[in-house]
Amino acid sequence: MTNKAIPLLSQIVLHASLNEALANIDFLLSTKEPDEGCIVPLLGPTRVGKKSVARHLLSSAGPANSLFPMDDVLYCTLPPQASGKTIYGTILDKMGVRIGPHENTKSIRDRLFRAVRQLGIKIVVIDEVNHLIERGANLAPREAADHLKTIADETGISFVLTGLPRFQRIVDENEQLRDRACATTILKPYDWQLDKERDAFTQMVDVALYKLDQAGLPVALEFEDIVRRLYGASGGRVPVMMRVLKLSAMTKQEPQPLTLRELEIASRAMQQSGIPTASFFATEEPDEVDILRSFACTMSEAGLEFSVESLAGLDLTYGANSA
Repeated sequence: MTNKAIPLLSQIVLHASLNEALANIDFLLSTKEPDEGCIVPLLGPTRVGKKSVARHLLSSAGPANSLFPMDDVLYCTLPPQASGKTIYGTILDKMGVRIGPHENTKSIRDRLFRAVRQLGIKIVVIDEVNHLIERGANLAPREAADHLKTIADETGISFVLTGLPRFQRIVDENEQLRDRACATTILKPYDWQLDKERDAFTQMVDVALYKLDQAGLPVALEFEDIVRRLYGASGGRVPVMMRVLKLSAMTKQEPQPLTLRELEIASRAMQQSGIPTASFFATEEPDEVDILRSFACTMSEAGLEFSVESLAGLDLTYGANSA
């Protein structure tokens, strides 16, 4: 039974905010000048769906000019404490090009430029670009920006830079990179205070519960109740909500309703920092302040502003100021 439920909940669902981000990225890439580099930052809190956007770009890739199978869209992840050499080497590695242990930065950079032109690479997605701005980074923000700008200028390819919003500082502090970058796309969690966004999140819960029903695992709670609990546990992030349900389904070996107990166990296993996810599956239904505090925590950890649009939001703000 679990084998049937997990694939259903692991699919990429193009919900409203994800569709909006995809449309924006596609538009920015389509307006790129043929011989000029294009830098498209896509930033947002952790586990909000940025990788789903990247996977969409990969799904539309064409073949590269390679002797072995390779796409003209590359996806790579920047390691912590990255250097200029690491930035170039990470991309080269995805092209199947080996780097010598004692090879210098200039040599790796020149090989990257040649490989991009020879293979006809069109788009490179670099994930975790926030590592360039975090404590312990081996590059000053301006140096990191210069490396990214140089690759775009020399190759004429499109870069989609994904990561946490703190990366924006690198763009803001380097006028040359800023002039070459498109407007940053911010992928945010759904805001419970806004009717349209609350409805969009509710629709995704409905989709997820339908998938569980198909697998013989209905949730033994009223629909409005489970929506509130899942929103609080996820902070409005659809991938996190899906993961709670997926882990809950993994506890079942036969068709049975999912209970609060399974949801609580799954949420504890996720070990979310900042948000007490398991508390949203206690016996008592969470109130509006609890739900908004979860959203505010997600936004605050990402360094994004949180607007107060409701009386519950005012209560949340007052509690934070008096604490």
